[in-house]
This record gives sequence, C-alpha cells and structure tokens, in this order.
Amino acid sequence: MNALVGRLAPGGRWFRARPVELEGQPSWTLAQMRAMWDRRFQRNTDRMVTTLLRRDWSVLAATEWPASVTEHNPHEWRYVSGVGRGLHHWQCGRALVAGIAAPPPVDDAWAYLWEQELGALHVYAARGGRWHHLATLPADVWAEMTEQLVVDVEARWCWLARGEEKVA
Repeated sequence: MNALVGRLAPGGRWFRARPVELEGQPSWTLAQMRAMWDRRFQRNTDRMVTTLLRRDWSVLAATEWPASVTEHNPHEWRYVSGVGRGLHHWQCGRALVAGIAAPPPVDDAWAYLWEQELGALHVYAARGGRWHHLATLPADVWAEMTEQLVVDVEARWCWLARGEEKVA
C-alpha cells in the first residue's frame, strides 16, 4: 500500500510530500517513523521531516542497513541508515505539492503530514477520490505512541471502507 510523507503548510490547506511505495499502512509506517524520530533524529521532528522530503522512498525502515544489503545493488537504491531505502536523487521527481481538498494521486493510500506549528502528525487515508482525516497525533501523544493507537487508526480505515460498501 502506498503512502505520502511530508509537511502540511501553515493553515493546513496544502502539503508537500514524497511517496513511499511499500508498507504505507500505519502498522508499519507509524512504528518506523516513531523509531527513527526517537533514535536517528533524537526527537527532532523538523530534521526528520526535512530528511523524508529529500527523496522518494521505496520503504521506510528505521534500521541500520548491513553491507550485505547495501552492496547488493548500490545503483538501484540509496540506503539511508535509520530511515529507509530510497531512490537516488537523479531518479526522484519533484516533491508532490497539492491541496488537501484536491483528489489524491491514487486511491487506497495513506498520508502522514506534520503540522509544524503544533508539532502534530496528521494521518489521512485516500478513499473514494478524496482524502479523509483519520487522526491527529499531538507531540505528546506521538511521543508516547502505543500499539493500540496504531490499531485505532487502522480501524478507522476499515470503517471508511465499510461505509463505502453500504453506500454502493
């Protein structure tokens, strides 16, 4: 499942984000971003978001990449220790800049967008040709994120899908 990671503009009407091709669902992405925020970026949200906005990503993974992985195909991927497997700069397009009210680039996707002023993470899901706001995680909630919180966010996705099935 695809995702976008990035930053909401002041006022929250538009965003700038980069795509993540794999494992975009909250059970993976929220846990990985929380781990990288804590370990790699020492809880500096601005540094983390700036790093995420530098390239398109295959997958986010807060891991130290072993040489056996990084040496396998160094021209295809750019392994960023503690962050993920990204595309090289020459392979990336420009970051996506779009209005939150505009149709998402694809359906059945997630967006994780940081609101700089409040330090909150907003989680959106793309369903039925529009973005649905599923959760706002203020800095103190983000800092103490639990598995149950992640389950709750994913459950909201399921409720969205059920609501569409009833309408159809």
